[in-house]
Amino acid sequence: MARKTAEENRRHVLAVASRLYYQHGIRAVGMDRVVKESGVGNATVYRQFPSKDALASAYTQERADAWFARMRQAADPADDPREKLLAIFTAVIEETRLPSFRGCPMLNTHTEYPDPQHSANRVAVTHEQRVRQWMRDLAADAGAADPEQLADELVLVLNGVYVTATTLGPHGPAQRTGELARRLIWSACDGS
Repeated sequence: MARKTAEENRRHVLAVASRLYYQHGIRAVGMDRVVKESGVGNATVYRQFPSKDALASAYTQERADAWFARMRQAADPADDPREKLLAIFTAVIEETRLPSFRGCPMLNTHTEYPDPQHSANRVAVTHEQRVRQWMRDLAADAGAADPEQLADELVLVLNGVYVTATTLGPHGPAQRTGELARRLIWSACDGS
């Protein structure tokens, strides 16, 4: 069997940690479990991730990057910026219906690491700021009278659907997310 490169080991450990952290919570999963389930030696894991905090931050960043990749893939085909915004919500609604759905990794991380100085917290907050900025930019492109206000409202709806789908399921109030987002977007952009 060929030896894995350092980068292959890093990706493998991160994939295992990502699955475990998302499924059980970061604080509930010790480094020993990540080492055991990854099948990679202790020294190799700690060479890539010197501490659990480093692994938690890498997990949060990986989830943030993956979210943007999925949402851009959903939004980019639309020509109309209003439809781009709506496509984000459509993709999120689909995500909440997956059997593996356990809420928003950023909100989960922020809850587990409330200290604003913790690196995983900073990654989660930076992600939320980027999401808001993207929505503000799309709102401006769509001709919203107040792109800042629309972005704020859409971020509230986005985070609301993540929390609501986690607690009440995707077929409860969360199913109304698409229509709520559409009304906000069209109303803010003169309904044209």
